[in-house]
Amino acid sequence: MSQQAYSAYGEQQPVVVQGTPVPTQGNDMTHPSPHDQSVDKVNYAVHGNIQKGEVQPKRCNDVFWALLFIAHLGVMAWVAATYAPLAASEAANYADYGNRRSLASNVDGTFLSTFISRRLEENDDQANDDQANGNEDYQNDISTGDVLFLVGNSFVLAFIFSALSLAFMMTFAKGLIEIALLFNVVSSLLIGIYGAMNGNIILAAVGFIGCAFTSCYAYLVWARIPFAAMNLKAGVSAIRSNFGVTFFAYSALFALFGWHIWFFIAFSSWISVQYLDYEDQGGDGAEFQVNGGIVFLFLLSYYWTYQVIQNTVHVTVSGTVGTWWFQPADASSCCSSGVTDSYMRAITYSFGSICLGSLIVAIVQAIKEQIREAQEEGNILLCILQSLLSCIENLIEYFNNFAYVYVAVYGYPFIEAGKNVFTLFQARGWTTIITDNLVDRVLMMMSVVVGLIIGLFTLAIATAKGVVFDDEMGGSFIPFIIGFMVGAVITNVLMNVVGSAVTAVIVCYAEAPAEFSTNHPELSDEMRAAWRQAWPTEFNY
Repeated sequence: MSQQAYSAYGEQQPVVVQGTPVPTQGNDMTHPSPHDQSVDKVNYAVHGNIQKGEVQPKRCNDVFWALLFIAHLGVMAWVAATYAPLAASEAANYADYGNRRSLASNVDGTFLSTFISRRLEENDDQANDDQANGNEDYQNDISTGDVLFLVGNSFVLAFIFSALSLAFMMTFAKGLIEIALLFNVVSSLLIGIYGAMNGNIILAAVGFIGCAFTSCYAYLVWARIPFAAMNLKAGVSAIRSNFGVTFFAYSALFALFGWHIWFFIAFSSWISVQYLDYEDQGGDGAEFQVNGGIVFLFLLSYYWTYQVIQNTVHVTVSGTVGTWWFQPADASSCCSSGVTDSYMRAITYSFGSICLGSLIVAIVQAIKEQIREAQEEGNILLCILQSLLSCIENLIEYFNNFAYVYVAVYGYPFIEAGKNVFTLFQARGWTTIITDNLVDRVLMMMSVVVGLIIGLFTLAIATAKGVVFDDEMGGSFIPFIIGFMVGAVITNVLMNVVGSAVTAVIVCYAEAPAEFSTNHPELSDEMRAAWRQAWPTEFNY
């Protein structure tokens, strides 16, 4: 992307309405060329200041944090390679069920031990029930081939329907946002009615209060729906023009799956070896406690890597949208140079910035996880602290998403990109948050709807093929859940890509509406019309 593509408009600046430049006379959002005498002069006033980005020299930013992240992966590899063989060799001595239960129940202070204990208890209960019902071969009734058949069909259908959902959102963006808002109001009302009918005062109060709040929220933001719809439409249009970017998103899904396995092996092996060594030294297993500091480092590793994988996709998508915005000729095909170049910048020049921003969120998440485990003791102060950390986490993630757009489009280091975000919010006000939140509601709704559709299709396929499972909720439950989970996960990956594109659209429109008008005139006209509908009094036409 050239320097000229990101140059300032000129000496004159537009009016800033809710933080976004607009014309005062309703002519056009583009600046007339100073050499074009045929264009009538437009009077501009300045009501805010947008810090325009400039393309930075190609260099690796925040290198220290990239090296630290890679070094931490090396440590995790060493932990898995060292402790996994030890744990596997000693586990043979504890292979009987009683010792497995002892190991799982005595390792306190970790979410892993709680998870293992609960799974063991559930397996016991299920085995006892099956034996009492004379169904000792219960699990043999579920064929692996049948499950793979249903999963495979669900994947194919999920990819098809999630792709079709993009066209659906392009056509009905405004209506979908309205439905998402009204759904929250209606669902809260139904919860209140259900609670009242069953004499549950607390549930009824929660439902009716929620209905009141969601109704007020819908009323306040209803006028902003057209602009939010256009942000969604522009984001979807950018993704459809560069659909190859979704390959990196789906690849990240497999990377996350592999990381989960890697982390589980390393963490569980380390805990097992520590516990067995403690018993070998004559310690009482019931009194065994893991080192909280080391557990925190494990949690930090888990969340840091998870964030890095996700944010690499976000930066790739944002860079692709930036190219589509300023240089559409380089981002107008499935596997355009805009897509591949954006990915290469994300894993090279911008990787350190991604690692730094991800680490900030990971620290908060790791602290929150440890507090959540301690909160099982019923400490109200810890509960309040956990809620506070959740708010801080959401706020940091939200600002990071915008900072990553500056990282992706212009090549800023993370700290400098963050400063530009604060400048952007100062100029735009908090309208951006409302707009972005409205879009997020639609993306979540689409994931659930497609999941339900795939669940029904999978159930129909299972019925037609005679694939029936014996389960407590009937033979239809497992096929439906398989379809729903696959459909929701696959669609959610695509919706996250759309969400990243919308975030990039918001930043690019705040900084460069003139380029948008030049390169995508139809979408630009619709965007201006949405502005006039959302804020008619701010326009003079």
